[in-house]
Amino acid sequence: GRTAIPKDIPEAAAVDGAGFWRTEFLILVPMMMPIISVAVLFGIIFTFTDMTVVYILTAGGPFDSTQVLPSLAFTLGIQGSDLAAGAAISLTLVPLLVIIAYLMLRLAHRAEVT
Repeated sequence: GRTAIPKDIPEAAAVDGAGFWRTEFLILVPMMMPIISVAVLFGIIFTFTDMTVVYILTAGGPFDSTQVLPSLAFTLGIQGSDLAAGAAISLTLVPLLVIIAYLMLRLAHRAEVT
């Protein structure tokens, strides 16, 4: 992350008169954008595929109000013995995550090239 940025870049910005916020958001954050976008991508994938927190804390909650797609697929497919519905719900995650991954990696590549 930040340790990969040479120290002379923020120092040169300070010599040129850039303040703290300008240095952070116009120099350092764009240089770290590939790392930030990959970290956000991993966070999104983990959030979309994690059902343990919802299942352990609320088990879907009252009237399925806290269901997320993985826990709903498990509840319908395994506990409700409707494997087709559980598989259909699970398979809707795949194209959604592929699109999100494509957009995030495209953002990372664009930030790396410029």
